[in-house]
Amino acid sequence: MNEEAKKKNKITLIMLGLFFASPLVLSWFVFNYTDYLEMRGTSNRGELIQPPRQLGDLALIDPFDEERKDSLFNKWSLVYIAYSCDEKCMESVYLIRQIHARMDKHSLRVQRVLLLTTESNETLKGKLSDYAGQQLINNETINVEEVVNKFKLTDSDKPLGANRIYIVDPVGNLMMNYKPGTNPGDIYKDLKKLLRGSRIG
Repeated sequence: MNEEAKKKNKITLIMLGLFFASPLVLSWFVFNYTDYLEMRGTSNRGELIQPPRQLGDLALIDPFDEERKDSLFNKWSLVYIAYSCDEKCMESVYLIRQIHARMDKHSLRVQRVLLLTTESNETLKGKLSDYAGQQLINNETINVEEVVNKFKLTDSDKPLGANRIYIVDPVGNLMMNYKPGTNPGDIYKDLKKLLRGSRIG
């Protein structure tokens, strides 16, 4: 083999090496010298509540099962708050149920929660008859005004009439909120991301 052929073979080998090594080099550079992965990890569709607000381990009740004794702790919670469960509330109850159903194998890590300040369990039984598993924050064991104030986004905000959906983490921190009209698929994607990245709940 003459010198020119040897040179061509050497160049070919170098080119092949660069071809296969370049993805590794690019990945190493992105990981070590850019914030691309960090930016991707924070692409939330809802509004983050910063800093998260501690709601505490609030007791939950099931209108259809008095023996059930759960709380906000140990599961991720999709929460809606209102004076009573009117038409808009029922629309959110439906959306939350649809999001929960899509969680598939992760559904046991998520619970559906209402905080209602003026409606009794008896009237709710009729409204929620098709929503088995829907839970309520027991407003007889809390300072309602104090808890509601933790859902305020601004000093003048009125969360009981805001029709927002919230995500609360398994240690009772109010994490995210979604304004009325938010695509439930976006809430699902954010919650799924939180579940993937969490070792609790």
